[in-house]
Amino acid sequence: MEAMLNRYRSFHQLMLTADGEALHFYEAMGFTRAGRTVPMWIYAGTDHQRGHNGLE
Repeated sequence: MEAMLNRYRSFHQLMLTADGEALHFYEAMGFTRAGRTVPMWIYAGTDHQRGHNGLE
């Protein structure tokens, strides 16, 4: 994480997708939801469906 933050420190914004339990890790690193943004995608897999692996 430190290497990534150092590499992009001059950028005015950093974006990432936090999945599942990773949300808490990235919040601890200072990341927050950007305003009223909502993550969206087109995805044909099944490993990120609502309820999969206990995620709701």
